[in-house]
Amino acid sequence: MKILITGRPGIGKTTVIKKVIQKISDNVCGFYTEDYRDSKGKRKGFRIFTTEGKTEILADKELVSKYRVGSYGVNLEGFERSVIPLLERCLEDKNRIIVIDEIGKMELFSGKFVDIVKDIFEDENRTVIATIPLKDVHPVLRWIKDLPDSVVINISLKNRDLIPDRIVEMVQRSSSQRFDKS
Repeated sequence: MKILITGRPGIGKTTVIKKVIQKISDNVCGFYTEDYRDSKGKRKGFRIFTTEGKTEILADKELVSKYRVGSYGVNLEGFERSVIPLLERCLEDKNRIIVIDEIGKMELFSGKFVDIVKDIFEDENRTVIATIPLKDVHPVLRWIKDLPDSVVINISLKNRDLIPDRIVEMVQRSSSQRFDKS
């Protein structure tokens, strides 16, 4: 099962991911991203947090980079250094649920990331929970959404507090069905 969480920026996709990680923490592998702010409360950039407890700057307004999204320079080297080996380890452990927050513009600058995302999503027996932007900013997003076992959940103000429990239930149901077939 591939659960794809989408919604407008700032609606709570990462909060949903973090709550799901808390609820099934022993069985997840992956990362989420959060913004960080300056002393005046203005967004300065984005950080990656891995399920292994590591952090890395993903993007910053002051970062000089040829990879840019809006006013943010993307730390492609740091992203690949922290995320690619992590996702490779996640792939090796067939029983872990892979969490990817997010498969978005910044992350998709990395060809290595695109390749490993394809590997992850091609595994029919793999459970994946990922956030994606509303718009298809890359061909891999359309491909992921069109997979037969993909479920797209659109987060809104009305449903965002209910979604984490719904996702956990979907994952548990999918896992029990997979084991019943064995």
